[in-house]
Amino acid sequence: MKGILLTMLSAIVFGFAFTLGPLTYGDAGSNPTTLTFLRNVLSLPILYLILVKQNISLKITGKELVSLSILGGIGNAFTTLLLFISFALIDVGVATTIHFIYPVFVTIGCVLFYKESLGLQKVIALLISTAGIACFFFGVDMSQGFSGDMFLGLVLALVSGVTYAFYIVYMDKSGMKNQPVFKITFYVALVSTVAMGIYGTITGELTLSTLTPKAWILSAIFSLLCTVVALSLLQVGIKLIGASTAAILTTLEPITSIIFGVILLGESMTMIKVVACALIMLGVVVLSLAKEKNKTPVEPDKVLVPAG
Repeated sequence: MKGILLTMLSAIVFGFAFTLGPLTYGDAGSNPTTLTFLRNVLSLPILYLILVKQNISLKITGKELVSLSILGGIGNAFTTLLLFISFALIDVGVATTIHFIYPVFVTIGCVLFYKESLGLQKVIALLISTAGIACFFFGVDMSQGFSGDMFLGLVLALVSGVTYAFYIVYMDKSGMKNQPVFKITFYVALVSTVAMGIYGTITGELTLSTLTPKAWILSAIFSLLCTVVALSLLQVGIKLIGASTAAILTTLEPITSIIFGVILLGESMTMIKVVACALIMLGVVVLSLAKEKNKTPVEPDKVLVPAG
């Protein structure tokens, strides 16, 4: 029961944190690039203190540095940037739900590149999740017009799920999953900070000088909630109830994002959104149950945490 409650609380914290990001945009002076940079750089001191307290060495080999650079640059920085841009174009709850389809892409990747078997239960899960995505692309807010920005937001959220699936699979196949979670998180955040710092400086989108106190405070809270609170709760939860059960419970995350998106951001809630979200979450749950039954080698919920 303790593990179930902690895992559910972790998902709720993650979902709530995602709704804070868009509050830093616009008049507050931030944007997706700046938020991605701050989410990582502000987490570094906290992660370092956790590593010191747990007596975890920061030493890595040259091969591990290459793997961590790929994980941080592509798997984390690029994924988070895509997701945060989609937050500016579509509802946070919708973007988070679409991103949460990444376990489906993990399964597809394992089937295509690692010859993993695809049983009936997984096929059903893929079809259900695909139907949910189709609902978003062909039905959401059609009464108000399907704008180019809305379509782009949906595509970016979907691509963020693909790149995070790459992160999961690469983590597993590179052997990095055997390293302490907070050690990997520290280096991934460090690489992401450098990558987003360079990208933001070149593009002029790193707007630290124009941030309001509100943006700084919300960015710090966002980073703290994701890095320390939610991550710690999730790791304890996985330890107590197992990765597969935790994966099912983490589906509370996008549901929480939808609820707080309505409360904090004034986002709309339509029947087609409810149906689409329900289908995607059902697909993820069915897929998680299939993985538990078949003991799939790659377990996305056991590797790290949702991006963002």
